[in-house]
Amino acid sequence: MKVTQRAMTLYLVIALPLMLNACQSGGTNREATDSSSSANANTSAKPAAPKVNADEIRAVLSAHDKALSEKSLDGVMATFSTDPNTVVLGTGPEERWVGPQEIRGAYTEMFKDYDPGTLNCDCNEFKTAGAADDGSMAWLAATCHCKDSLQSKSRDYKMNVSATVAKQGGAWKFVSLHMSNAFQPPVTK
Repeated sequence: MKVTQRAMTLYLVIALPLMLNACQSGGTNREATDSSSSANANTSAKPAAPKVNADEIRAVLSAHDKALSEKSLDGVMATFSTDPNTVVLGTGPEERWVGPQEIRGAYTEMFKDYDPGTLNCDCNEFKTAGAADDGSMAWLAATCHCKDSLQSKSRDYKMNVSATVAKQGGAWKFVSLHMSNAFQPPVTK
């Protein structure tokens, strides 16, 4: 399997900080988080959705980011669902990894493309998030301005990141993670 290292690196470097920022903005669905939901006013409506705990989502994203920074393959994989349909997508059609084995291979290659501890992303340009009415799934999306380095050469780039998380064994896990930067390649300085 040939992995486009720059695209995968950029994607993975940005994914966690982006999603953390998206979650920190309180972006779950209003029904799940708004205590003044109209569910109390209309008793004939469907039952109130379980509240999505943004701290739990942030925790899985924090674990991913920490493992990514440390280049811990087992740590990264612990943030993904074990479902064979779990997918990581990059920018092009050849950047599609489905299932734990392919995702593990993609991250193994991606770890070769950046210096540890140099990732820095600002995802405040655009961010949004939401959750399923039943509280079993959540999603987030953002545009990030990122910087990192490879062999002491700094890089500057923008990424779009989106992800879906689902409950597996009582914990949030990625079921899809996507990053793209098709408009411009990173600038190496």
